[in-house]
Amino acid sequence: MRKLYLLGAIVATLLTAGAGCLQFGNTAAGPMGMYQSSDKGENWKQIAALPTLQGIKSISGVNVYRLHTDPSDSNAIYIASRGQGVYYSLDYGASWQGVAAMNGKFIYGLAVDPKDKCTVFISDGAHIYKTVDCLRTFDIVYTEERPDQRVVSVAVDFANSNLVYAAELGGDLLRSIDAGKSWSVSKRFGFQLQYIESDKFTPGRIWVATYQNGLYRSDNGTDWQDLSGGLENFTDAKKFYRLVLNPGKKNSVFWVSKYGILQSDDAGTTWTEMKLITPPGSVNIYGFAVNPKNQNEMYYTGTILGDKNVHVRSTFYKTVDGGKNWVTKKLPTNTIPTWILVNPDKDNVVTMGFATL
Repeated sequence: MRKLYLLGAIVATLLTAGAGCLQFGNTAAGPMGMYQSSDKGENWKQIAALPTLQGIKSISGVNVYRLHTDPSDSNAIYIASRGQGVYYSLDYGASWQGVAAMNGKFIYGLAVDPKDKCTVFISDGAHIYKTVDCLRTFDIVYTEERPDQRVVSVAVDFANSNLVYAAELGGDLLRSIDAGKSWSVSKRFGFQLQYIESDKFTPGRIWVATYQNGLYRSDNGTDWQDLSGGLENFTDAKKFYRLVLNPGKKNSVFWVSKYGILQSDDAGTTWTEMKLITPPGSVNIYGFAVNPKNQNEMYYTGTILGDKNVHVRSTFYKTVDGGKNWVTKKLPTNTIPTWILVNPDKDNVVTMGFATL
């Protein structure tokens, strides 16, 4: 159960990032926050500028849980943090802004309306918030009253902005058909859910990733297909780390688990193993991304947690031939890489978020 939250419930022990910077904790583990490479992972720089009325501050102490993008604006990035709220950039990381209403919150889920960039849904576990004015004001559109439950992910359908989904940790999938005004239980899975995502290539299709029971898909929000059959051929492959929908190819999906990385080109019906430089089950893979302009170019990170999670080692891996060969690259900080993005317009730009124990 503890491994479930290694991705999300990482304890915030953050650093002071220099004179005049925001202070989030101590310097024991090194910088977190965001880093960016303009040469496909060869070299990295920290992207932490936070302009304020008091001067330029820094987000280098932000504990990155997940990164989210705006489907209609390739320059927009959102940081969902553990206990520090939401930060966003409209210039692909050159500068950042905080969202005052979310200060101090663990952000479990965030989804931008594909048809309206100013409409955003955010979950802090206990509530789902909605803004229609680009994060200036928020309304609570759902409250989870059960103390043992939390909303861990949200998604908006690509074709119908009125159709919004929310995943509960305990297994309930909620659905709203009126843009969050009212909610009903779409399906009770009966086991822990971790992540949901709508499919840009197939409107109406929703993917649900569970913690230890594999992957599910619905093409209409009502009927569900269990895609876990093929996962059983790989040890620990049902133990979820990441779900990545191929940004450049319809019906292509990557399932990142304790085993490693599996790929399906038929919407999850069958799975093939991606041959990695790391043996199956030997590392924890929290970051994975595919170049949307070049399917043969992929990146992943492998993290090893030492005894009592004190000694942490992470490595960055890159392939340019579809996984036949991999090269290793040094990461810019010794904290844990949690998410990788490849700029859809400028594919030489790779962005990564980091967290710490």
